[in-house]
Amino acid sequence: MKNWYLIKTKPRQETLAVQNLQNQGYHAYCPYAAINKKYVVLFPGYLFIHLDNESQNWSPIRSTIGVLNLVRFGLNFAKIPDIVIEFIKANELATAEKIKNLNKFTKGDKVQITDGVLKNCIAIFESFKAQDRVLLLMNLLGQQQTINVSQKALTGL
Repeated sequence: MKNWYLIKTKPRQETLAVQNLQNQGYHAYCPYAAINKKYVVLFPGYLFIHLDNESQNWSPIRSTIGVLNLVRFGLNFAKIPDIVIEFIKANELATAEKIKNLNKFTKGDKVQITDGVLKNCIAIFESFKAQDRVLLLMNLLGQQQTINVSQKALTGL
């Protein structure tokens, strides 16, 4: 029976690993998003491989150029349910759009807060955080402070 498994790749060698695995007859999948005419790996350092645990030889995988190892949890290889792979494939385009929106600001940009208690205040963009949050640098009480706000509450200057 075929299942999807997780592979850890060498740094920035996902494409090389996929190509070498496919040259050996394996079915490997590495999700990408096209951003500004450049392909970006959605899960850096990882890719998925579809293997039959009864009939396929797994031993060449570990020595494939670009591959570090199959990911394990204890003695068991990390299985990925088919529904998860289908979800990732179906949402690659939507993920690309979300990533494009992250490029709206770069470190050091001046931004204006458009909502909340700091509405209309000016701050310096520092970095992106999880769940559509950002870190800003702002002068408060004579000192530079780091604040965490929603990305939706910002506009560029």
